[in-house]
This record gives sequence, structure tokens and C-alpha cells, in this order.
Amino acid sequence: MSGVLANVTSWVFTTMLGALVYVLDTGVERMPMTWTSLTLLTLLLPVAVSFGIIQRHHQHTSHDEQRPLMATSTAWRTPASYRRFVWFCSTFLLWYAALAAGEWLASVYIDTLPHTTSDEFFYVYTWIATVNILSLLAGWVVSAKVRSWPLQYVYTLYFFTTYFIFYRNLFARLENPEQVVLLQASASVGIALVYPLRMARWVYRILAFVCRWGDDYPYEAYVRHLGRAFFLRNKAENATVLGFVCWVTILHYGPNRLHYPYFRFEQYGDVSYEYSLTVRASIYAWMSEFVASRIVRFIFRRVYKLNISADAVHDFCRYPHVVAAMVLVTIHVLQNILFAMIRLDFG
Repeated sequence: MSGVLANVTSWVFTTMLGALVYVLDTGVERMPMTWTSLTLLTLLLPVAVSFGIIQRHHQHTSHDEQRPLMATSTAWRTPASYRRFVWFCSTFLLWYAALAAGEWLASVYIDTLPHTTSDEFFYVYTWIATVNILSLLAGWVVSAKVRSWPLQYVYTLYFFTTYFIFYRNLFARLENPEQVVLLQASASVGIALVYPLRMARWVYRILAFVCRWGDDYPYEAYVRHLGRAFFLRNKAENATVLGFVCWVTILHYGPNRLHYPYFRFEQYGDVSYEYSLTVRASIYAWMSEFVASRIVRFIFRRVYKLNISADAVHDFCRYPHVVAAMVLVTIHVLQNILFAMIRLDFG
């Protein structure tokens, strides 16, 4: 089966499965996780087909070859390309785990409305911890096992974008401007402090000792890696705030607004939520993030002599196909804004 045929088959199958879920009307069609799972299944089926073909070829090759009588376990190894592909397939589990964790936290968040400011902080920083742990695991697999720099670049962008879509949806259930100011101010100040601090040599020495980094990961490589991560974070911030404001506006005023009660901003008990507050909060958050990013970039240039924009241009010139992959990944994750915290109403 060719790559194109595998992708078309996957899309047709999941579309038919989604239509079947809707027709049967069992109640699962109102769960965001159902549609997120179908989205992931669309991506996983071509990978599963590829894995099956490579696995069958590997087994066939292994059976056909005669193992030398005196061959050692070191001499008789599984091909490195096969091991790398298996590790690559495992990263999709981390990919899905990030979405599943976000969906679960979002469901808990919605089911326990309304919230105090402390509740908002707990939700945000629990989500930050979760997505960072999964991102670190995926980054280790891609860098240490798959050994693909472009893939690591794309995965870093994916996890940042996934983090921000759930964070943006939080603004649709803020009760007053005070929550917005406290939540975003703490996040921006934290970013302006943490990233420059992580660039320090003494931080690198501590991490190198704990993680047992050797000469293959010097301080200069560590700084470039951290700069790339911050650059990708900025791209995720800009893309998700634009996508969120567009989706909120379309779903609030568009013809399908009756099917998306979460974005009607109706009164919930004694608390009313407003479209205008959500948009203003989103714009304020983006402005705060923009100012924080300018501060961090300035510190990078003046203190660490690092221009992350120039480094990014150099990376894109070296790996031009990464740009297209970044665009496609961003579009795919932005679609999950629709699935992140809504409750579909097909009635």
C-alpha cells in the first residue's frame, strides 16, 4: 500500500466511523475525547500500516539470512533504521497522552465550575507540569533514539502548541478581569525570569552533572537548543491566540453556534461569561506574552550573545522542509481547539 493510499484510506475510514458514532446516538458523540481520538486515529493508521510493512520485511529478512555459527550477539543486531522507526512510533503514544491529559483536565475544569483564582492557578500549573514532562520524554526519545533534529524541532512545536490551546480555552470561563491579570502576569513574569536563568553556565553544569551529559553536549549546544525552544514557544503563542480568537468569534456568531454551547457564553448558575471579556483577556494575554518574549530575547542578545531569530533562519535554510512540517502541525493542533473544552450539542 502506497503512502497516498494509506492516508486516503485512513481518512475515509475515520470519517465513516465518525458518521456511525453520530447516527447511533449513544451519547459518546458529545464527549470531546471521542473526536480527538478519531483525529489521532486518522494519523496513526498510516503509521500502523508502515510499521506492519517494515515489520514483515524485517521478519522475512531475518528468516532468510543464515546466522554465522560463531556470530556474537553484538555482530547479529537488529538494523539501526528499524530500531529508530520503532522508537519513532512510540512517540505517538506520548503525543496522544498529551491530548488525553489535556482533555481530562479540561473535563474536570468544566465539571467543577465556577472557579476561584487559586483554582485557575492549580489548573494552569498542573497542565504546565504535565505537558513539560511529556515533552521532555518525547524530546529524549527523538534526540537519543531516533536521532532526528528536524523531528525534534517539530515535536517541540507540537507540545508548545498543545499546551497553549488548552490554556487559551481557559479564558472562555474566566469570571472577572482580576483572574486574567493575576494569571497572565504570573505566567509572563515567570517566563521572563526562568528562560534567562536556564541559560546560565552554573545551571548547565548542574544539569550536566545530574543528566550525565558528556562532551557530546557542550554548553554552546545547550544554549542553542534552549534558544530554539523559546523561538518555537513564541510561534506557538502567536498561532494559538490567533486561532482561538478566530474560532471563538466564528462559533459565537456563526450558524453552528447552537451546537457549541460552551462558546455561547450563557449564564452558569450565578456566574455569567462574556464573549467580550474572553476576547479582551486573550488579547491582553498575547500582549503580555509578546512583551515577555521581547525582554527574554533582549537578555539573550546582550548577556548570552544569542540571536534566536537569526539561528532560526539558519536552521530553516539548512532544513527547508521543516517549515512546511511546522505549518501542517500547527494547523492540525489548532483544530483541537474545537475539541479541547467544548461540549457538542447535536440536538
